[in-house]
Amino acid sequence: MEMMEIWQTALTEIKQVLSAPVFDMWIKQLQPGRLLDDQRFEILTGNAFAASYVQDHYGSLLESTLSTAAGRIIRPVFVVDPDPPQTTQPPQETVIRPAAPATSGVDGRYTFDNFVVGSCNQFAHAAAARVADAPATAYNPLYIQGGVGLGKTHLLHAIGNALFRARPEGKTLYITSEKFMNQMVESIRFNQAHHFRENFRSVDILLVDDIQFIAGKKGTQEEFFHTFNALQAASKQVVITSDSFPGEIDHLEERLRSRFSQGLVVDIHPPDLETRMAILKKKAAQEGMDLQDDVAFFLAETIQTNVRELEGALIRAFLLASLEKEPVTLTLVKESLRGTVLRAEPRMVSMEKIIETVASYFKIRPMDIRSDKRARRYSHPRQVAMFLCKQLTRHSYPDIALEFGGRNHTTVLYAVDKIASLKEVDTDLEQAVNTLSAMLRK
Repeated sequence: MEMMEIWQTALTEIKQVLSAPVFDMWIKQLQPGRLLDDQRFEILTGNAFAASYVQDHYGSLLESTLSTAAGRIIRPVFVVDPDPPQTTQPPQETVIRPAAPATSGVDGRYTFDNFVVGSCNQFAHAAAARVADAPATAYNPLYIQGGVGLGKTHLLHAIGNALFRARPEGKTLYITSEKFMNQMVESIRFNQAHHFRENFRSVDILLVDDIQFIAGKKGTQEEFFHTFNALQAASKQVVITSDSFPGEIDHLEERLRSRFSQGLVVDIHPPDLETRMAILKKKAAQEGMDLQDDVAFFLAETIQTNVRELEGALIRAFLLASLEKEPVTLTLVKESLRGTVLRAEPRMVSMEKIIETVASYFKIRPMDIRSDKRARRYSHPRQVAMFLCKQLTRHSYPDIALEFGGRNHTTVLYAVDKIASLKEVDTDLEQAVNTLSAMLRK
């Protein structure tokens, strides 16, 4: 088998293992080089940071898949080539898409094309795309839950834009629940309740953002309940977002909880490191800017929970670079964040606190995590704790090893790499790590 064929076979296998953002960010950009001898195969990367990161995080995966495809040991050797040969791609035709009418409330900037899909949001993205493709035939209502700045609103607008392009004659309406309430109050004030109801109950798809705002507002809940029922009776689609699940919204009427839960409820988690980097890269491309890997890595490590703040930090850096007529370097980005994000999001957590929190989560004792017990009940939480110590503190591998009973630092390195790799294919582990990270940052 020729080396190029081996390379393509390995890429196909790796693509099945890694999430799309991880593959696109780190593996897709790699280019095959020369076969140096019977075992060593040259892999070209665009810069030293990418070479180091891929070797540390995906070197073993590349070696195993290349070796399996070749039927013999193939060891990747990463070489920095600022201008690696690229596969020739046909020029893409620029398609000018019509914008949704302003009266729909849909923002044309947010589409499925510029939504970065990762393991944190792929279920919500798939459900939203299905609704856009075939509204009111499945997932009605679609209820999307997630924290602030994770992409709920983006998906609502993406649905609206996709529907407008596919069915420009249809009526789509995006509105926040707060605006729904305000319009209802104004309609009562000016004796126009009939027009208000006709406006909302005549749509083909209603996109409602932040439904939790109507909690405790009896009149608004009453009106929305009847609007919801009217749309469902007419086989029209309703999509709702909230920062809480239906059963967790205090002072929400039970009949609304029931209606919201009868369709499909999906949630969005905070994005992992690679997804955050992919988001930054895509945002930079939209702004016509080049974003170096080390800068993207620093921003993604610094801002870990909120996509909106992540993009805001990037725009702030671009603005400073424009004002000072300098490139977007790591030094400039750190300067642009000084006194704002860097101070607002302290990342330092004590290793003792991490061990205590992980032990409590897995229902074992902190001393068990520090012990030499090898049963999976103890070794798995221990590896998770080591991973979090590396993610959430500035301590070195030897420092972490010392905290965990004076182990060798290579044990910590192995644990960190193992949890990082498993998170890509084990959604339960990813959720556990995200939950623990959120708990430790409070």
